[in-house]
Amino acid sequence: MFYEILQVRMDWQWALIVVLVHLAQGNEGNSVDPTPDLYEPSWVYKCEPEEGCQRSEHPQPTNSSAANSSFMVFESLDVCRTVCGPFGGLWPRPVTAVLSTQTLKMHPNLLRFALTNAPVETREMLVEMTHVITSNLFAECNGNITEMVETPVMVYISVKSPSLELTWDTDEQYLLDVQNEVDNIVVHISAETVYGARHALESFTQLIAPDRPEFSNQHQCGLRIVTGAKIRDKPVYKHRGLVLDTSRNFIPMEDIKRTIDGMAATKMNVFHWHVTDSQSFPLESRRVPQFTKYGAYSANEIYSTEEVRELIRYARIRGIRVVIEIDSPAHAGNGWQWGKEYGFGDLAVCVNARSWRHLCIEPPCGQLNPANPAMYRVLRDLYRDIAELVPQPALFHVGGDEVYLGCWNSSEEIVSYMKNKGFDTDTEGFIRLWAEFHSKALQIWDEETMAVGGQQQPVLIWSSELTQPERIQNYLDKKRYIIEVWEPLSSPLLTQLLRMGYKTISIPKDIWYLDHGFWGKTKYSNWRRMYGHVLPRDPNVLGGEVAMWSEYVDAQALDTRVWPRAAAVGERLWSDPRSGFAAAEPRLQRLRARLRARGLRPDVVSPEWCAQHDARCY
Repeated sequence: MFYEILQVRMDWQWALIVVLVHLAQGNEGNSVDPTPDLYEPSWVYKCEPEEGCQRSEHPQPTNSSAANSSFMVFESLDVCRTVCGPFGGLWPRPVTAVLSTQTLKMHPNLLRFALTNAPVETREMLVEMTHVITSNLFAECNGNITEMVETPVMVYISVKSPSLELTWDTDEQYLLDVQNEVDNIVVHISAETVYGARHALESFTQLIAPDRPEFSNQHQCGLRIVTGAKIRDKPVYKHRGLVLDTSRNFIPMEDIKRTIDGMAATKMNVFHWHVTDSQSFPLESRRVPQFTKYGAYSANEIYSTEEVRELIRYARIRGIRVVIEIDSPAHAGNGWQWGKEYGFGDLAVCVNARSWRHLCIEPPCGQLNPANPAMYRVLRDLYRDIAELVPQPALFHVGGDEVYLGCWNSSEEIVSYMKNKGFDTDTEGFIRLWAEFHSKALQIWDEETMAVGGQQQPVLIWSSELTQPERIQNYLDKKRYIIEVWEPLSSPLLTQLLRMGYKTISIPKDIWYLDHGFWGKTKYSNWRRMYGHVLPRDPNVLGGEVAMWSEYVDAQALDTRVWPRAAAVGERLWSDPRSGFAAAEPRLQRLRARLRARGLRPDVVSPEWCAQHDARCY
């Protein structure tokens, strides 16, 4: 023990001697730099014609003027990516773009918007869209832009249509022109609709990048804007969606909104909200409060009517429509089990059955009871609540997949009902019962939609045994149902339905399901694999969706599971480029940085060295 104490005292004394020696050297004018260059790598980035942005071979001195060099060398990797290559940092890739390689400093406080030709009906929404854009620009520097500049940026917005409807018929194309005039930057945006103008504003923000040199204090940050650009753009597909399941695990509203923000950055336009399933029913129904009373995980895990209304508005300002899905007749358990207690009988059967493997796809089980008239009355009240919430013309998803015939066959009430109807109790008899449910449900939806001033519209339905080619024409009218095909790539169903004249949404589960690779024998798809899948160019392919099912994800992991992989599908659906992932990756890296600035937590795309050396890791 004495030796250990002595050793500590000697070590302390030796350290003191070293400090005194350094102080003495400082007094003699030979001070040692406490932060030598060895610990301060100061990289710059050169835009190579064929290889994109490349980090310098050696650290640069801190007084480098490389950003002003004529060799397209930049102190900021983000700025390099914004001007390097034919499409700079734009995501999704536009139809055509001509970008200047020159940039100027700018500040959002000197950003001015003018609605030069916009119908009065659109002005409030356009103003809100500009507020979102300005907020996103401040976020690029974490809200703290330290560099003050005097160059104003004038944005003139022209919109032709007074309509605020967001449907498959909405014109989303836009023209964006940026010019460097004598004392300011002038931006002209022209679009048919407010949503085209919104996409133009999103592209405008992508012409601006944080100028944060690698060697500088991280609290120092400014913005630089491309001084010239001409972009002409429109989407290839009308339907560019993301499915989010909030039933298996509850996802708080703030996390849903953050997902909406990511979709807006990628110009996706449909948030498909799988809000209920057999596990839980978190959606408030003012006409049927029992849904959440019996179906929510807790009192804190409910989406109130006001929250849903605010989410729909939040999404529309970002060019996205919310499509609510009430999965039925299967995937309906918790939230429906209160019928007997209230004198309504069994609204659903097989709910929470212990021996589940022969009654449903996964626990807990539950399927609506089509033999009970009270179930349809309750469904009508639910549909009326939704019809009052969503903007008209409304797009609604009725679910419709994975009906387990064994569940219905286990109910004496249902079997007796089928016999009284003259249905055989074999597979085809249960298929008839399944189709009858959808026919009645669609009629109810039509009636409740028209009661609130809407018009009869097609509904979305999942592919299933009911949509097989040999059956579908007997049960589902192609004018009323759009089939969302979630079959694997090897399945011929999508092609068969197209040949039969059905409109479709494609969502191949073995490549565009974001939960695959985290359970069972499923295979993980990285962004390159998702990006590489090309949809058929057919007028009846309205578009596609990427799906985040939540059996094995909650808010803690949501962002990294979804982003940036969902953005790969977003570009595929917007521009459907024929170039491969190698040309896209630098732009995706810039998008990832943009998403991080806006508060998302996107997963990493590559090792950081690869991110600093475009095209060197293929």
